[in-house]
Amino acid sequence: MELPEGTLPVYWAERTAKHHRGLVRKQAGVTYDQARARGIVEQSIRKEAAGKNRPADLINIALEKVVEAGLELPGFSTFDKMASKIRTEVNA
Repeated sequence: MELPEGTLPVYWAERTAKHHRGLVRKQAGVTYDQARARGIVEQSIRKEAAGKNRPADLINIALEKVVEAGLELPGFSTFDKMASKIRTEVNA
């Protein structure tokens, strides 16, 4: 966006914030579809969990898949919780 470091958004209207998020997504070339992103995260972690046991490895693979799909990334806690849960299921 070429804004100075430390620039923070300040919005008085939620509608403006929503509009700006859309513009940022367009500029970054990503789509907002959290359900699809979570599905990709789950599928990629399940596929790799049998061969990899470190959560960081599973999260990195899932990150790559979501980025390849051109989707906005879910929060880190989403990746972390899913990796932990699925890894536990697969190891059991």
